[in-house]
Amino acid sequence: MEVVVRMSSPTAALASVNTSPIPLPKVLLGDDHPLILDALSRMMKERFDVLTVDNCQAFIDAVDQFQPDVAVLDISMPGGDGFVAARRALERRPDLPIVFLSMHADPLYQEQAAKIGAKAFVSKRLPAQDLLATIEKVLQQEEVPINEAHSAPAEGTDEKLTLRQREVLRLIATGYTAKEIAHQLNISVRTAEFHRAAIMHRLGLHSTAQMTRYAIATGIA
Repeated sequence: MEVVVRMSSPTAALASVNTSPIPLPKVLLGDDHPLILDALSRMMKERFDVLTVDNCQAFIDAVDQFQPDVAVLDISMPGGDGFVAARRALERRPDLPIVFLSMHADPLYQEQAAKIGAKAFVSKRLPAQDLLATIEKVLQQEEVPINEAHSAPAEGTDEKLTLRQREVLRLIATGYTAKEIAHQLNISVRTAEFHRAAIMHRLGLHSTAQMTRYAIATGIA
């Protein structure tokens, strides 16, 4: 009896192999400047699956819907505060690595980022490759000290105010009320109002508008 063995053609053999591409790590990028979002997403697209958002609420929603492997966001964004957005994101995803990308290099912001649980803090004054390198390290679960070389020296830091007062001033300039500041900083409303009065006295300012302009001019906001 003759036994015939049929060999699969090379094409058929190749077709049986799973050739689906390996999914890229998902990066959620939040910033209020379209130019930055466009430039970074173009630079990252070959290495990451990038979703960009331009406000805090969209960032929080994307944490649920996009399910990123790492989230990168600015401190100042429309619709709220980057620190608040990061806290809310971590409430939903406690394991989500957060990287702050900011023009502010004040130790206050680095300290606040560390308290929230961020994995890294990268200054916008550094080359873009530094951000990519930091994201790679975070994805590989490597330690990236908040205050290492990925943060540039602070410029124009106002020594007239304490760290807490600069934090309160930043929130005032963002549009937060005394009650909202108290909630975010876990202090009483009376204490928040005391800090506001102390800031105005030290700086010789008389209105929220003046405080906001001062915060922007000195890089606090």
